[in-house]
Amino acid sequence: MVQLSIITPVYNSVQFIESCINNVIDQKCPQAEHIIIDGGSTDGTLEIIKNYATRYSHIRWVSEKDKGQSDAMNKGIKMAKGEILGFLNADDGYLAFTLIRILTIFNKITKAPFIVGNCKFLDENRDLIYINRPKRIKHYHLYSNKEPFPINPAAYFYKKSIHETIGFYTIDNHFNMDYEFIMKSCLLFDMVYFNEEWGYVVSHAGAKSLIDIQNNELQARKSAVYKQLYKKCPKKIIIKAIFYKILKMIRFK
Repeated sequence: MVQLSIITPVYNSVQFIESCINNVIDQKCPQAEHIIIDGGSTDGTLEIIKNYATRYSHIRWVSEKDKGQSDAMNKGIKMAKGEILGFLNADDGYLAFTLIRILTIFNKITKAPFIVGNCKFLDENRDLIYINRPKRIKHYHLYSNKEPFPINPAAYFYKKSIHETIGFYTIDNHFNMDYEFIMKSCLLFDMVYFNEEWGYVVSHAGAKSLIDIQNNELQARKSAVYKQLYKKCPKKIIIKAIFYKILKMIRFK
């Protein structure tokens, strides 16, 4: 059976880290390790990590200054023992038994290197805002900009070997490194969608994505990355994306 590495980059998130650690513990998945990359927290986060690591052998951690979230994620990838990777931000979580389901899929259902499920978007009271369902994730779907995009890594998992081809996360991309990685990956690797709810995202005042939305910067950052990748995208995929975009426009007239 394949092994699964869950990577959590964290910095000064004392209000969330314990819940995150317990979320992975509650998955009751013996084939999963939890790698926590702390950026040198000073608010009590590190003490919580150390406490749990002494009691649970599946938790491995590092605490040191880094160059941001992407750098922390890359450190976790290099430490990972599992063939399958998942990323869990400290303020997000998995639904019950998700990790066991993921291993079952990779072991018995698909040979695809990248799988995507649904992600719940919750408010601060944990009430449902909406469910992200990225049903169409072929390269021309994603490059058409006309389909829902996987909003959070709590609801997708992939083989570590992808990084041997794509490379690591871009260190100087501090906001949408996951978007950039998926857009690169879809050009070379098959992605398979499962209509199942695997993870959730909690929208709260300190969330980086919410701050970006409030400052009207989220879409601008995404567009900047998209334009860079679009220029390098193979012409045959661009043609498919344009054709698909036209079809979508015709259907909704």
